[in-house]
Amino acid sequence: MLKGRHKFEDEDEVYIPDLGEFSDDFNLHDRTPRSNAGIGLGWSALEQQIFDLLLINRFNTDSHDMLDEEVSAVTRLLETFDAHEIARVCAAAMLSVQLALVEEKNFGDEYNKYVEYIKKHPEDLEE
Repeated sequence: MLKGRHKFEDEDEVYIPDLGEFSDDFNLHDRTPRSNAGIGLGWSALEQQIFDLLLINRFNTDSHDMLDEEVSAVTRLLETFDAHEIARVCAAAMLSVQLALVEEKNFGDEYNKYVEYIKKHPEDLEE
């Protein structure tokens, strides 16, 4: 166990992220592991943040069945792409969320429209 981190005796003390609890001055970077598993495993704050990112929506929706798939996707991403390509994938994912929120468009649908257009106009295919 890392120095300065106590094991939680009360289940209510265990940190489970709740999107509603974050304030404007909330700083995740100085947080330490907030689960007994994280403490027992000696997780750094960065490791706990990764855990939080993977599980934050799972706790809010009580849907843990996709966690293995999510972990596999992250692992595959790391095995397949360089760091700069991972950043590009993440940026595209964030922009697709913005596309849905701002323009009420689905990234998959827009991609399919693009593919159909290229089939009809192969001269417009981007290299």
